[in-house]
Amino acid sequence: MFKKENEIWLYLIGCLIFFGVLIYISRDLLIPIIYNQKPIIVETDFQNAPEKIIDNTLDYYARLETNYGTILFNLFEDNTPNNVNNFVYLSNNNYYDNTKFHRLISNFLIQGGDRNTLNDDLTDDGKGRTGYLIKDEINWDSLDLSIEKRNSLTSLGYSSTPNLESKPLKRFSLVMASSGPDTNSSQFFIVISAVDDSRLDELNGKFSVIGEVISGGDILEEISDIPTISDATGNFPRPTQDIVIEDLEIYTR
Repeated sequence: MFKKENEIWLYLIGCLIFFGVLIYISRDLLIPIIYNQKPIIVETDFQNAPEKIIDNTLDYYARLETNYGTILFNLFEDNTPNNVNNFVYLSNNNYYDNTKFHRLISNFLIQGGDRNTLNDDLTDDGKGRTGYLIKDEINWDSLDLSIEKRNSLTSLGYSSTPNLESKPLKRFSLVMASSGPDTNSSQFFIVISAVDDSRLDELNGKFSVIGEVISGGDILEEISDIPTISDATGNFPRPTQDIVIEDLEIYTR
């Protein structure tokens, strides 16, 4: 009799443990999926370039939630497939969450995507990146660059990527930031210049354009008016107010 009662109690305890584990898993995986939120994915090193995760049959978009408002982007998965794939991978793994835009050139561009901005040390902002690099995806032919511009870029180590149709930099372009040829990683910038800003001509051919703003231009104009201060190292102007990426969500249509 007592043996059977003990077996029943052991069975009940086992069921409680099983359902406890199930509830714990559901908190981070099932519940976010039900409510169309990103699941919490544990990723610690970001040392290896991601395998292909985007589907070429789908159109990709990004919803950037900031403390100033929401900005929506159409991503150019056909024009810069490897860089968009990386951007989607990092976004899905919460890489950008709670980071700050560390660089602001009023009426020109705003730059973010550096996890170094999560700490209190301002001197390392702008220097952070993943442990891997993504190559540029820029076709000079589709940008109709002059011979002089091509020769200049070639002398700096840049090269043209065939079999792609590149988008030129323009107002509200979403662009991968880099420190030289084929050094794309996690950082990106958004162009907030005037439509006819001649400074963009200098950037064309050097930077991979991965998307464009389709909503939230008013948010960017408000951000553009934030006063800036020179960085301690003198490398870039920093916004005097925190511009925080609260969430960066990828969705498809």
